[in-house]
Amino acid sequence: MKKGFLVMFSIVALALSPVAAQNAQTPYTGPKAADADEPIVVFRDRLVLDVFHSFWMNMPKEVDHMKFDPGFNVSAIWDFRMKRKDLAIGLGVGVTYHTQYSNALLRYDKDNDIMKYYLLPANINYKRLKMNYLNVNIPLEFRYRHSCGFKFSVGARVGLIAEISQKYKGDDPSNPSDTLMVKNLHVMNKMKYNVDVYARIGWKFVSAYYSFQVTPLFTEAKGPRIYPMSVGISLNLF
Repeated sequence: MKKGFLVMFSIVALALSPVAAQNAQTPYTGPKAADADEPIVVFRDRLVLDVFHSFWMNMPKEVDHMKFDPGFNVSAIWDFRMKRKDLAIGLGVGVTYHTQYSNALLRYDKDNDIMKYYLLPANINYKRLKMNYLNVNIPLEFRYRHSCGFKFSVGARVGLIAEISQKYKGDDPSNPSDTLMVKNLHVMNKMKYNVDVYARIGWKFVSAYYSFQVTPLFTEAKGPRIYPMSVGISLNLF
């Protein structure tokens, strides 16, 4: 994940410079600017942080994954206002990170060239079994803002899958008397790209957030056809 987070930090840092410049060009001087005919919009949603729980769809029935799977999305977005001042188009760059806790190891079956979940035996004790999923993306969204602070947006993200990995810490399945700690970075047959649709609805700087990834994590017939559906909150920093 260190490489993945370095990619995330670099992209967001590069994006924030023009976004901050855009923010500096529209100073807020009160409920109305002295020479304006309409209220100034304070929260333009140029830096958006989504914090959410992911529901993993189409998981194998035998795998227990009913746990809290937190994740986040960070987007730096340029806000292009339309002729109607309450409407805008948002375009930017972002990074999305999902987790998945379960009781099954994700392993590569060389004979059949497929990724599979393998359930841990009942006598195996473990402290952590987590899959990490990271993608970098380009969000495009349609935005509505009312002068009272109410707002909503709908959009889509197209991205590249940067990393899928799994970390395990617990008894060695081949020898339960030993402890095993391993991180599998060589997850095969992952998709190269992802497509999400999402929506936010809220007031001023906080919103409810929903997203659904329409593409699976693995290529057709080469792995489990799983994909995340996420629900959470959004914080719009400026």
